Amino acid sequence: MLGMAVMVAYLAAGPRQIVHAQNPTVGFTRTVFTVAENQGPAVITVGVSATPAAGENIVVTYLTISGTATEGTGGDYISQSGTLTFTSTTQNTQSFSVVINNDNIVNEPDETVNLVLQLQTSQTAILGVSVATLIITDNDQATNTPQPTAATGTPIFVDLAEPNNTFEEAFQIQPDAAATCRLTLWPPGDLDYYSFAVKSGTFYKILTDDLSPGIDTVLKIYNQNGEPIGENDDANTALPGEFQSEVIIQSNTTGIYFARVVNKSPADAANKTYCLAIDAMDQPTPTVTPTLLPLRTGADACEPNGQLPIACLFGDNQSQQFNFVPPFNEGPDQDFYRVWVKPGTTITCETTELSSVTDTNIIFLGPNGEDFNPQLGNDDKAPGDRGSRLTFTANYTGWLHVLVGPVNPVPLAQADQFTYTLACTSTVPPTATPIPTAVVGGGGGGGGVIPIAPTITPFPTPTPIDLSAILTPSPVVIPEVTIQPLPTATPAVGQQNVSTVNVTVYYDSNFNFTPEPNEGIIDVAVALFDNTNGRLLAFGYTNQAGAVRFEAVPSSGSVRVQVPLLSFSQIVGPGESNIAVRVAPLPLPIGIP
Repeated sequence: MLGMAVMVAYLAAGPRQIVHAQNPTVGFTRTVFTVAENQGPAVITVGVSATPAAGENIVVTYLTISGTATEGTGGDYISQSGTLTFTSTTQNTQSFSVVINNDNIVNEPDETVNLVLQLQTSQTAILGVSVATLIITDNDQATNTPQPTAATGTPIFVDLAEPNNTFEEAFQIQPDAAATCRLTLWPPGDLDYYSFAVKSGTFYKILTDDLSPGIDTVLKIYNQNGEPIGENDDANTALPGEFQSEVIIQSNTTGIYFARVVNKSPADAANKTYCLAIDAMDQPTPTVTPTLLPLRTGADACEPNGQLPIACLFGDNQSQQFNFVPPFNEGPDQDFYRVWVKPGTTITCETTELSSVTDTNIIFLGPNGEDFNPQLGNDDKAPGDRGSRLTFTANYTGWLHVLVGPVNPVPLAQADQFTYTLACTSTVPPTATPIPTAVVGGGGGGGGVIPIAPTITPFPTPTPIDLSAILTPSPVVIPEVTIQPLPTATPAVGQQNVSTVNVTVYYDSNFNFTPEPNEGIIDVAVALFDNTNGRLLAFGYTNQAGAVRFEAVPSSGSVRVQVPLLSFSQIVGPGESNIAVRVAPLPLPIGIP
């Protein structure tokens, strides 16, 4: 795509800016969420450490990306994305759901889904835990016995571990096995005891997880003699509303230890459940490694932003330095950004302040990541300038996506040396003065037409003449755009010339042989060729004023300008040239779009 390969996609997080220390922290309430495949949907919680001040809303977007789990109606889960907004009047913990597809595959290994959180309001909050993993456990065991679940509509009051109200009745749990779920703390005052085997010198993490609203666990650990050795109420005190518990202990003997779970919440615990997991920390059972990796040191503030759905939010009239350090430990880096545009707004994005080893390429993409027609891309602004520049005048309201990538492969070890500054500016043209409308005469004899006054002052955004009766509109919506030259390699030897060409195609309705503001013909293709070697240099379509501009086109000699539809060809030299292509007021050639 314009000289830049589509690179490996990876996960993204939103842009970060310097914030005040008192700003709240927002993030996932934990790094791992667990759900049995027949207990979906999985509820993923996001929290803020403090209530936002009035008028300082905190907005985050979330999305799911496959790890080892397969997305889709025939897969393991349904992909989700959306927005959460925390205000001064909302709860400090919010959630979204991931639909889980239950299958009948027996003894299926645990599968993972990557969860990504992006901060959209970096001026009001600090991004905390932005990457988490959802683990989907299998419920189809070879000796599986049907169990009552809340998802089937059967209320859960007493779990299958009951009775386990004493040390003697403790329910045995195997360390490093999948979390034991669908556990209850009903009726009020219920005590749940569990036993697990330990080895001398080994560290163990015991935790409660996936608590239903109305469950607030307190976890207490006992040694083989029934003596308490650790206790915890809330593991994550930084995020209010999170009541799971976690205790880490080291066994000083080989034998059986015990865990006791009670509910501190005064709410009715009927039909409310929790999970319990026990993991050995030095010799864990091998588990699937999540796809997500820690952010690589040196990655810029917008990383990771190598995938269109999680492009970095970039404001117009903003300038910021970035680099080509991949966000994770492997793979090349490419940077997606998104800028909000409205009809008539002209956006110019360019890379400047390139390091001595950086050579950039810019590509513009539409709201859904689609290429424009023709494709919009630029490698070098001019011979010897490895920066890139593109200009686009929007004819829609929505996102304009900007893709910046390196022209040449970036060595991973030196990636932090490949830096650039991206700057995007926007302008809105002045409103044109309305052109008087022709008045049709009435009465008998067929009437007549009072023509438009022949002396019309040109305006920056002229109103095109209505040729709908004689022209067939193009099915493709072509943006009004200043076309930049196609990215091409700089010749190793020889003198290069630079040409700027302005072409106007007009329908001379008043026979004055001069382009008028209302005579432009839209969507006429214009091509520029190197007259020395015949190579295509640039290609574009006329805008609503019938004009197209090719700026700073490098060539080995003169440039041949062609308008194929009208069989027009003209050769121009270096510098700036203005060409007007007149269409006489006669029946137009068949095929003009």
